[in-house]
Amino acid sequence: MPFGPEYFSTLPRYGLGLGVNPSDIHEDYLNRAPIDLDFFEVTSPTVRHQGPVNYREIQRRRTAPAGFRHLRIPELAADHRVLVHSTDLNPVYPQAPEQDDLESLRSLVAVADAPWVTEDLGVWLMSERHVYPYFMQFPVTDTTLAVTVDNVHRIHQGLGVPFNAEFPPMTMDVGDMHAFDFFHTLVSETGAGMCLDIGHVLSYQIARGASPTADFHRLPWDHITEIHLAGGGIDLHSHGYQYDDSHGDAPIISVCFEMLDEIVRAAPNLRAITLEVFGAKAPRKALSSLRDIRERPSVAAWLEGGSKPARPRPQLDEARVRTREAIVGMYDLLHGGEKVSGKTLAAAGEPVLHSFAQSEQKRWEYDRIQRLRMHGTNVSSYFPMTASWLMHREQVEEIALFERLVPRLGGSEVAMWDKVNATFEALVAERPDDRVGPELFRAEKWMNTCAAAQGKGETAEFTVHVQRVIAGLKTGCLAPDRLLSDEPITMRHLGECRFEMVGGESELHDVPAVGTAPHPTEPGRAACCSGQ
Repeated sequence: MPFGPEYFSTLPRYGLGLGVNPSDIHEDYLNRAPIDLDFFEVTSPTVRHQGPVNYREIQRRRTAPAGFRHLRIPELAADHRVLVHSTDLNPVYPQAPEQDDLESLRSLVAVADAPWVTEDLGVWLMSERHVYPYFMQFPVTDTTLAVTVDNVHRIHQGLGVPFNAEFPPMTMDVGDMHAFDFFHTLVSETGAGMCLDIGHVLSYQIARGASPTADFHRLPWDHITEIHLAGGGIDLHSHGYQYDDSHGDAPIISVCFEMLDEIVRAAPNLRAITLEVFGAKAPRKALSSLRDIRERPSVAAWLEGGSKPARPRPQLDEARVRTREAIVGMYDLLHGGEKVSGKTLAAAGEPVLHSFAQSEQKRWEYDRIQRLRMHGTNVSSYFPMTASWLMHREQVEEIALFERLVPRLGGSEVAMWDKVNATFEALVAERPDDRVGPELFRAEKWMNTCAAAQGKGETAEFTVHVQRVIAGLKTGCLAPDRLLSDEPITMRHLGECRFEMVGGESELHDVPAVGTAPHPTEPGRAACCSGQ
């Protein structure tokens, strides 16, 4: 059966899903499908190692945290879209896949109506040694390639759907072929698909001392049907460093998101993006990571059926002027009688400065964002509800608010409280038609004076339902008419900054904080020795 790019282009877009073992499935995942996740990719254990369940596994299932369920592909596929991840096919090993393995997988493909079968390209099974379930890296050579091509042809004949060759973790550079060339030849000769596991690719790039996206032009882009993404970290040793593809509840490191953006834009037949959460014990964290992936501009555009719009080019007349200035400026710097310095760079003009030290500019920009977020988070703690309201009012993200907030604060001649108070008051006043912001600011200002006085029993009147604001910031229901009151609402301080609304609403709870949600891909989330 012919597979390949033309076949992959006819497949539907499966969207964004979770990669799980049968024991990883939680009720939260099932309840949020298909809202937060479009499919499950479930790993099927190898037929050759199936046997009686041991007593410890029964104990583990019995004592599993609440909400976890053990569901295999046939059970899950009854109500959910399921893709199949295999551990049976083992095509790099010089032993043809057995018919029992293929029959078992073929039945799972039929039950799930799966478009392909994905498996990490590695040594899963050996007739001479015990390997399973922790597969071994294979030697990337032309002899392994010859074996793999033949076995993949056999797999296609037996399964009736394409084999999706997943790029495996490669912590060592083994063999005389470039791994990207190996995969390119494999899928071109067999019509197989390719699953690009970002963490696995990163491990290979680190092992060979290359940058994360080096040689990406050698990948078979029109065969890439799926992306895998998972939590992990960089493990530093005296002999160097490695990428630890830990899955579970580990955060996704920032470079993996950057690689994701590159791959999504370059793979025309991409059909699925899978967040692998093997062993995860915090399902809500996994769902939050899935939402973060979904909200990335590159992924959002892909999900909508498009791609990131091309960067607009400048007008030709402007381009000619700037290009001439940049080239002349570069010449003068590199052929001049003075050393390259801040003075000579400034004299060369803005087009040269724009091109100069791009990687260093990115480091400075990272530091700028980090400092804005740290300072903005700190000062917003005085007025967290007002800050959140301002973001809602202006329809901006957190960092955009901090870009307006932090530069206005001024120096140390003014006390912290005074300058934060004045800055927030000025930001609120920028929209005269806003009636919620000023009242919310006034309420939080009074709450801060209660904190400073350290007393209790103080009361004040406001025309904003503070508890409704708190709830609305979580739900997005922030209609001003619902938040404002025609009659004054009395708030009482109960001591230790506990507040209640007199004659109606209960004690205030869960005031939202700004900038405190952990987000490993963004700078400025770390705590430092500030004494606070």
